[in-house]
Amino acid sequence: MRLSAAITMIALVILTSSAVSAQEGPEGSSADAGKRQFFAGLLAEGRNMAENGYYYEACVAFNGILERGEPVESYYQESEYLMAENLHNLGLVYSSYTYFARIVDGGDTHPYYLKALPWFVQLAREVPGFQGVKEYLSVYEAKDYPPDLKNEVAFTVGQLWYSQDELDTALESLAMVDAQQETYFLRAKYLQGAIRARQNRAKDSLDAFKDILRYERDSGSRSGIMKEFHSRAIVAIARIFYSTKNFDTALKYYSQIEKYSPLWLQTLFEKSWAYFRAGNVERAMGNLHTLNSPYFEEQYFPESRVLQAVTLFTNCRYEDAIVVVEQFVREYDDLRKELNSQMAQNEDPADFYYWLASLSVKGKGFSKKLKRIFNMALADQKLYRLFSFIVALDREEALLENMRQAAVQKDLAERLLGDLVTYRELAIGETGEQARSRLDQKRRELQRLISQSMKVKFEALNALKEIIEGTRAATADKAHSKPWVLKHDDEHLAWPFAGEYWKDELDSYLFRVENICPDSQ
Repeated sequence: MRLSAAITMIALVILTSSAVSAQEGPEGSSADAGKRQFFAGLLAEGRNMAENGYYYEACVAFNGILERGEPVESYYQESEYLMAENLHNLGLVYSSYTYFARIVDGGDTHPYYLKALPWFVQLAREVPGFQGVKEYLSVYEAKDYPPDLKNEVAFTVGQLWYSQDELDTALESLAMVDAQQETYFLRAKYLQGAIRARQNRAKDSLDAFKDILRYERDSGSRSGIMKEFHSRAIVAIARIFYSTKNFDTALKYYSQIEKYSPLWLQTLFEKSWAYFRAGNVERAMGNLHTLNSPYFEEQYFPESRVLQAVTLFTNCRYEDAIVVVEQFVREYDDLRKELNSQMAQNEDPADFYYWLASLSVKGKGFSKKLKRIFNMALADQKLYRLFSFIVALDREEALLENMRQAAVQKDLAERLLGDLVTYRELAIGETGEQARSRLDQKRRELQRLISQSMKVKFEALNALKEIIEGTRAATADKAHSKPWVLKHDDEHLAWPFAGEYWKDELDSYLFRVENICPDSQ
């Protein structure tokens, strides 16, 4: 079809209102038949334009039917579906979604009800943060899922229910995911384990995570996603054993995480607590020594300093504990104040979103530590999907703006643009609120850590005061820690730390903390 033919069709659609009005009059079968015939012809022209790549012009034709036709007629229902399909062909994801949503809202008697389902799956793939798409997927019953999409739909719906704290409903959906598709099976099993952990069902949670390891063993898979979920399952299992005070078993699992892998640094910190609770002070302090090395100065692990202070205090090294606390407070109290100040300036969720957007572009005038805490808080996958969704809406707004300027019939583009802008503002408010909540959580966590550290300092000062007053036994002149046994063999060499850090030494430090508590303590 030549462009001139498409333009002629547009002119016809512009005249639709008057043409239909002329056919409307006294009720009669001939008038109804004429109306159906007119819209059937318009539908055929729209199909023809779509087949020849004139997607926008086709949408204008379908829109003429949807504005003046009867919703119960087959030509109208097909136009809804084709409108959604061709808007997607134009790259207009949100606009396409609104028409697929109309089909589902029409109920399962709509002839295109089941045909819309794969499109919702496609939209969820293209824009993972589009919550509305997942909500419409959840409307469908399991019997409606196409066999080739069953696992993907069941996982996506389970993920939706989990995000809404409908945990039992989420588990029902996730249970439908089978091992035929590795990606969705691993993701579903991991989410099942996380849900069971939230429900304080440690054994069921452990079984779900171990199912991931059993799948790896039985399938022999070495894919990238298998490696990712192997590590995530190992860490999750370690956390369960830690929570049940099986510290040695937790350490066995933590130690399976490869050095410099994505989870290694977080694991290093968690191992510090496990070593501390297991009584291995040297390894706990050695890990903390690694975390505070220059290699990781861009990372955010403030709790490592608190654990150092607690370790020193429990070994009656009160002066050393006070020094660590004062260093920590100097370093992080300024960060707390800076974070409070920035958050106080942007209390409205939408303003907060735009402020974050400007920060990501400019990033000037903020301390490195503040940027680190932002990066950690906003690394949440749900937030990442929401930010990506806003970016997709921005791109669609630009496309519609161009269409509005260039289209021969611009009314449709203007209406779609108005709907999109309204929805985008709502999405920005939700995203800003979520981001602010995450940062507020980090702010409160930092406040809690500062309070904990000050409590350690107070207890240390009080202990020193009681020693001076004679109401507490003095610390021992000599350390009476357990003998420190260092491993010496062909693969291990003890090398005293002299102020320099070597990359191959990380995660292998032992930091001697001599216990000088009185014998009676």
